[in-house]
Amino acid sequence: MLTAKNKSAVHGQPLSDARLITSLIDEVGSAIREHLGIAIRPTQIDAARFLLGQSIVEMQTGEGKTLSIATAAILMAKSRRRVFVATANDYLATRDASLLQPVFQSMGLTVASITAGMSAAEKHVAYAADVVYSTLRQLGFDYLVERIEQRQRDSQNPSMADRDGIKTLDVLLVDEADSVLIDEARTPLVISSSTVSGETDCEAACRWAADFAKTLTRDVDFVVSNETDAIALTDTGHRNVLRAKMPAEMNAMTTTDIVHRVETALCVFTRYRRDQHYIVTENQIQLIDEFTGRGQVNRTFAAGIHQAIQAREGLTVTPPAMPIAQMTIQDFVARFDHLAGMTATAWEDRGEIAEVYGLSVRRIAPWKRSQRIECQMITCESETTKFAAIADEIQGVIASGRAVLVGTRTIEKSERLSGVLRSRGLQHVVLNARYVDQEAELVQRAGTPGRITVATNMAGRGTDIPLEASVAAAGGLHVIVSEPHSASRIDRQLIGRAARQGDPGSYRCYLSIEDEILDQAYGRTVADALRLTMRGSNSEKRVRWQLRRAQSAVARMHRRSRHLLATQARSLAQQMSSLGLDPQLDPISESQ
Repeated sequence: MLTAKNKSAVHGQPLSDARLITSLIDEVGSAIREHLGIAIRPTQIDAARFLLGQSIVEMQTGEGKTLSIATAAILMAKSRRRVFVATANDYLATRDASLLQPVFQSMGLTVASITAGMSAAEKHVAYAADVVYSTLRQLGFDYLVERIEQRQRDSQNPSMADRDGIKTLDVLLVDEADSVLIDEARTPLVISSSTVSGETDCEAACRWAADFAKTLTRDVDFVVSNETDAIALTDTGHRNVLRAKMPAEMNAMTTTDIVHRVETALCVFTRYRRDQHYIVTENQIQLIDEFTGRGQVNRTFAAGIHQAIQAREGLTVTPPAMPIAQMTIQDFVARFDHLAGMTATAWEDRGEIAEVYGLSVRRIAPWKRSQRIECQMITCESETTKFAAIADEIQGVIASGRAVLVGTRTIEKSERLSGVLRSRGLQHVVLNARYVDQEAELVQRAGTPGRITVATNMAGRGTDIPLEASVAAAGGLHVIVSEPHSASRIDRQLIGRAARQGDPGSYRCYLSIEDEILDQAYGRTVADALRLTMRGSNSEKRVRWQLRRAQSAVARMHRRSRHLLATQARSLAQQMSSLGLDPQLDPISESQ
């Protein structure tokens, strides 16, 4: 599927001739105009040219990244190269491939999309296309599956074995590149077996540990490292564990195993929150992407965390899975000959992008001058007063005939704010991972008069918000950032929903000394001490500085985490290769 394919239908030349590139771009522009009724703009052409030179292109929200990527994909596919376009989710992959199919066909190319629900036979047909739209994780998992199948074939016929495995891939163009290459890179790609034998004590131990963890006291029975966030029992905690009454199913467990179960339960108890890190749907745990607010289908937490959460929520505890293949995002994209991408927010992480992926970040000026108005930031004493102030502002904005989009960090906060709006009699819609099937429809209608949309960050990716004429005349969409995210570029992504392509619009950011960014940056104990000093300072400037400082600290933590993951993966791969093992197909430890 991901290996070489017959491209006899494509009769192109290498893209080394500037006149050839210009001629092809003119052809693509004509095809887009004929089939989509859209005139491709010079800024979109500039972006496509940068993609040919292996860059991450930063183009503001609403400036037409989809057509820029399609143009670059056509140019490279015409030069006998296989092109994969990685989008943010299955919906966008299907939408873009379907929308652009007439354009690709008119250029003599085939296009297809690949989503998680497709059968192996359907994927086989789709992978034969000249240009394939999918998510990077789907492409990565299919790559690992193909490597597993290749190993099985080689074992049956050793004389035909290819020690180099699957050949290097051709072209990868990444839409929403910051989300895919930065945020998702913290979690490796893992294929696991469904069950592990010898885990009959798993459910009993998880349920006991979930209940027992509630009886332990922080800084007495256990401590949390401010530097690594690791949790460990104290001597007092160890004694309390060994004295505790346990179910008979745990009799065969060692003391080390029991302590590990308790520490895992404590980790879940202190760190993982329902409706923030996961939701419960149809009696199953579904992970939530911290940066987009979207649910993550067919993914589980690692190292016993998933089972501990199931026990806490009173669900069936599934046996821990055994990884049979794994690789990092960084390793997978490195296998492509040509890597490039686009996003509205890459500048903040240009150093990491250059270091990890060897790509420069190129910024494209907007087609029309921005009319976005920045309203003065507001700092509040508590979340309660902040939500009340946000409700007041929403009421005033919609009274003028405008529309409002409020961004929240978590599902929990979106529903809490929704409750405040309901108490005011303000009709609104909520968009979060519980309503993912309605995402496109809700976002598209967010620009109608009097419309109030409360959304997690899933509303910031991929779907336009067209403004009705009366809304534009009244001042456009007003965006409210209700709380700073752990990455400032995510806030900027949300802000970019207002005043797109020269439309009118405005935004305002709200802060509170109860915002969770302080806990993420410094831990609960230090964060609570800071809150006490800020409450007594009466200085909005100091509060804003402290919260921005915390946001920067969390961003640095995430960068270190990604760097550590990549470093450890490289080191482990070298060690395994020296032992004659395959780093991808012989995983020795469980990962996310």
